[in-house]
Amino acid sequence: MSGTGARRLLVQRLVAAALVAVLVPLLVGIGSVADEQPINEGEPSPRTVIADEQVREVDREATEAARAQASESVSPVIAPDRTAQTSIVQDARTAFSAARDARQPEEPDEQPGGTDGDVDQPASSASASAQAEQVLDAVPALGPDLARALVDLSDDDLADVERETLAVVQFLARQQVNAEDLDGVVDSTLEEETAVRSFPGDTAETVAAPLARAVMRPTVVTDAEATRAARQRAADEVTEVANVWNVGDAVVREGQVVEPLQMRAIERLGLEGSSPLRALARSTIASLLIVAVAAIYLQRMQPKVWVSGQKLILLGALTAMFAALVVGTSILTEVTTSGMAYLVPAGAYAMLVAVLIHPVVGIATMLPAAVLVLLAAPSRGPLALFAAATVLVSVPLTTRIAARSDLRSATLRAAVAYPLLAVGTVAVFGPNDELLVALGAGALGGLITALVVQGALPFLENLFRLPTVTALLDLSDRNHPLLRELETKALGSYNHSVMVASLTERACREVGADPLLGTVAALYHDIGKVRQPHFFIENQQGIANPHDELEPEVSAVIIQNHVKDGVEMATEYRLPPEVVACIGSHHGTMLVGYFYDRAVKAAVANGGDPDDVDEGHFRYHGGKPRSKEAAILLLADCCEATTRAMAMSKGTLPREEIESTVERLLAERVDDGQFDESDLTFRELSQARSTIVESLVGIYHPRIAYPDKPQQPA
Repeated sequence: MSGTGARRLLVQRLVAAALVAVLVPLLVGIGSVADEQPINEGEPSPRTVIADEQVREVDREATEAARAQASESVSPVIAPDRTAQTSIVQDARTAFSAARDARQPEEPDEQPGGTDGDVDQPASSASASAQAEQVLDAVPALGPDLARALVDLSDDDLADVERETLAVVQFLARQQVNAEDLDGVVDSTLEEETAVRSFPGDTAETVAAPLARAVMRPTVVTDAEATRAARQRAADEVTEVANVWNVGDAVVREGQVVEPLQMRAIERLGLEGSSPLRALARSTIASLLIVAVAAIYLQRMQPKVWVSGQKLILLGALTAMFAALVVGTSILTEVTTSGMAYLVPAGAYAMLVAVLIHPVVGIATMLPAAVLVLLAAPSRGPLALFAAATVLVSVPLTTRIAARSDLRSATLRAAVAYPLLAVGTVAVFGPNDELLVALGAGALGGLITALVVQGALPFLENLFRLPTVTALLDLSDRNHPLLRELETKALGSYNHSVMVASLTERACREVGADPLLGTVAALYHDIGKVRQPHFFIENQQGIANPHDELEPEVSAVIIQNHVKDGVEMATEYRLPPEVVACIGSHHGTMLVGYFYDRAVKAAVANGGDPDDVDEGHFRYHGGKPRSKEAAILLLADCCEATTRAMAMSKGTLPREEIESTVERLLAERVDDGQFDESDLTFRELSQARSTIVESLVGIYHPRIAYPDKPQQPA
């Protein structure tokens, strides 16, 4: 490659890299202005945040409060206090026992004249006080008044009161009474019991009730461990207090103060945003990585693409356009629903790259497709997987396109596959309530892919002059203006081109070259002859040869110019560079032998030195073939022209003569180094030679000479 060509290629590579490394971050940054403004807790939200998946956030404070309330509502777990119950009855018995022990009444004074039996008399005041003190010492809780009332009872009353009071006290002791309810339970029980029991006189109020109150105490105790366990169970049974935002719900609206719970939900969704500068920096780093990986991959795996500046620029432009569509889809999901994200046209991006550049490069677009989706929507991992899957599904559909109808069929099958992929992705990763939306978005994305691919492909083919299958099919149409002009102005050259196209196609298919590119190059290889058609022997029907009146040097220039004119016309009509290169090299740097020989003979006839004839003046200047298709075209062109001339003079050509002629022509060009710059191997040259021979034999096969029909007599 010349220095100028190398500098041009370098500039083209830099332009392609800039399209990705500069334009893509700018597009993502523009999208982040609306989508990535940072949201802070306790401040008004700068934007409305819509949940793109279901999110559940626990309100820890409310949950703790509800559990505390449930715990406090559990009453303490109580257990009978057997010791207290025993003490209650025991104290009551002790009180009556102390009263009996303390009562030592003096002997009653005998009544005058009386011999009757003894009559019980109450103790004297002095002895009664001492007895009350003795009772208090035994049971201090009784109090002086109750102790005095006990010792003042007669023996019979004391026995009756003891019996009834103990019954009441035992009944109370059997009750489960806590400290808070003690007085109420005692009062109500005494009221009921004293009403139905037989107490002497007013002893129910003066002795029984005060004594029961004095000895009564709580009969239950709180089981701390059981209470703690019961309250813990009650707290554990309280479900978490949580807010749930379903897909499409607004977590927070623009201008609303962001609560802690909302902030946690936004962070869980990954929608808290960042500054546009941070998003720009993140996307720039990702874009630079994509550029670096793509450069290494293309240099090692696709060297033909790596040295094609136009294809590199196209790849960068398609990547930037896809980034714009991804950002647009992301903005659309903000105002609709997250399921609409499956509208992303990753399939269109991959199919255009596969058709316009190379299918292997189309498969490799999985990386930028997934990365760009994640840059626009960092939380949408399943969407990135969907984008990669659409690339894998779409590219293989483009590998067998042989007509425009095949392209329509490929885009139709892709359109059918996209909604199925979308539904499958949502079914696996959720949310399932978005299944119908994803189905519709996938179907719409498939329709958009079909329209974009079929609509943009002809425009991009022509803009970048790419030899895609569809572009070559259009060029192979014999109604193309250049071919029509060639047929009209140089019919002999046109027929020759058609024959060369047939030879080239078969030979290209045999050696593994591109048969369609070879066919198109052969059809257009002689279009330069339309500018001076009558200077070429195949177009001189019925006229004198104008070269007879010209010097051989002038005739050689006219013959050589058809190559230069053909390149100019092909470039003017924006034929692909690969076709233009084949046109320019279809004679290589071979000698215009006929006129060179004439010049040598003229020099000898004039007494000059044959070596004085400038051989370089008589050589073609189009350059040697660099591709397999161009090399095969060079061989097929000279073989068809030579055998046609031989057939016109001899009528038929035997196979042996065709073989020797083709072999001679091939050897001359090999010896002259015409194939040195092409990547054809000697084995492939031999295969191409054999195929061309078979084709020529089929054209110039011997024919039966039919006798003339004898005339009938009149």
